[in-house]
Amino acid sequence: MIQRSSFDVTRSVIFALIVREMHGRINARRLGAFWLFFEPVSHVIGIVLLIAIVRGRSIPGFDVPVFLVVGIVPFLMMKNMCLKIMEAIASNKALFAYRQIKPVDTMIARAVVEFTLSACVYVLLMFAMGFFLDYTISIARPLEWLFSIFIGVILSFSIGMIMCIIVEEVPEMRSFFRLLFLPLYFISGAVYPTWAMPNNLLPWIDWNPFLHVIDSVRWATFEWYPKTAGIGIGYAAEVSYVLLFLAISLYRIHRHRLIAL
Repeated sequence: MIQRSSFDVTRSVIFALIVREMHGRINARRLGAFWLFFEPVSHVIGIVLLIAIVRGRSIPGFDVPVFLVVGIVPFLMMKNMCLKIMEAIASNKALFAYRQIKPVDTMIARAVVEFTLSACVYVLLMFAMGFFLDYTISIARPLEWLFSIFIGVILSFSIGMIMCIIVEEVPEMRSFFRLLFLPLYFISGAVYPTWAMPNNLLPWIDWNPFLHVIDSVRWATFEWYPKTAGIGIGYAAEVSYVLLFLAISLYRIHRHRLIAL
């Protein structure tokens, strides 16, 4: 009998959890596969149409629909990743009876699923706008774009892990964390450019790392996107690495309590 390495076991566990997560979402309702993609797509389209009507047809130098999709989809990815990871342990308690499955495996699986869904939504929307509406959808700086998305994933995973540990200790915080993302939506630059923010508020708003991620994604997407002083992916990267270290440390301390049935 061939004994598998720890890495092989972990990889198999995470893959099985990803399949289980996708299967659960698809089978949650009729036409599950359709709703799995249509709901986030329709959500983004609804927001884009609403804001495009309110703001007008264009932002100087940019097409409003493309500008909004480039900001809204990454924010929704980060928000959903945080909230889904927050519920990872509560939704998979029974699985921890199997010693091969660790709480962090369920968090990684949910992060992969959310990233995949967001990537599909982004590709579908950008393809539709480029093919049917003739918008320019090219990415001016692909490497910077990928790095910005990577930092957004690390940031979201770290925050989600910290939130997950906190709600397992203090379940009442679950509702607070959900409500917290509503104001974050408006101060993260998802629906308006950073250069349009009031100068007296920007020094306070730019403490928000989501703002730096979204602005960096837009800067990497649009060739002539103006840089705002003090806004960049460097700050978001630093915050992400600090939060990741904190999340791993908290997980290390609480790992035995997290699997208590």
